[in-house]
Amino acid sequence: MNHYITLGVDKKATVDEIKKAYRKLASQHHPDKGGDTAKFQEIQTAYDTLSDPEKRAAHDNPSPFGTRTDGGWNGWKNAGVPPGFEDLFAQFGFGDFDAPRQQQRRNKNISGEITISLSDTLEHQTKTLSILTSNNNRTNVDIKIPRGITSGTSVKYPSLGDTMFGNLPPGDLIITVNVLANQNYQVSGLDLIVGLTIDCFQAILGSEQTIVGLDNKQFTIQTPVACQQGTKLKIMGEGLWGFQNDIKGHLFVNVSISIPKNLTDDQKNLIQSLVNQR
Repeated sequence: MNHYITLGVDKKATVDEIKKAYRKLASQHHPDKGGDTAKFQEIQTAYDTLSDPEKRAAHDNPSPFGTRTDGGWNGWKNAGVPPGFEDLFAQFGFGDFDAPRQQQRRNKNISGEITISLSDTLEHQTKTLSILTSNNNRTNVDIKIPRGITSGTSVKYPSLGDTMFGNLPPGDLIITVNVLANQNYQVSGLDLIVGLTIDCFQAILGSEQTIVGLDNKQFTIQTPVACQQGTKLKIMGEGLWGFQNDIKGHLFVNVSISIPKNLTDDQKNLIQSLVNQR
């Protein structure tokens, strides 16, 4: 993603120019003003990156070999560097690019997965995992899962990995989080969509309805008079949290209208008489 394009600024833009562009776009696309939540997140991410000198430098000059995520040569191998090239790189002083190669030797990382519910993403979570190391030692570790995390996101927990070699620093623990879908709610970016069915008489006259949010909070809403099929009602700020920011989506109520079945003849005659009086 090109953050300069997102903010509509030149690559040589100053910090003040970036900030000015961000404020203008954030005002236009803020969810509280009816803007698209996903677009606002994109703008926020672009500003967070370009306003930070280190992040901006990394964005402008990405590593040609990708990012090393495990502190060792596996990261370079996964990025496409053939086996054995680490020794060639080391001969030219590029064993680590940041520090002498020997300082980076440590125990290997441990990878795993955890599954949480969609409602769990509404709050920071603390989970206890049982970790098996290379020397068959099993230990329990507590990990914190950030609020707003999305399915498939991997989180690194430094120094909670393998400890087979006691003379080396422990590796890291890398956990991929899977978020279960909730059959009652459709997810659209940070917004949630829940269905509501009312009968045709409630649609004509309007009605008071109770909606249950993802966190089990109850909300009373009023469907409008002459409500139409597909009408959407918004409950502000009751959607999902953004990952690593304080943006929250909304809960939308999608209204469907049902037609009563098995009406009696008297009921049909009453409805017919009302139709005739139009």
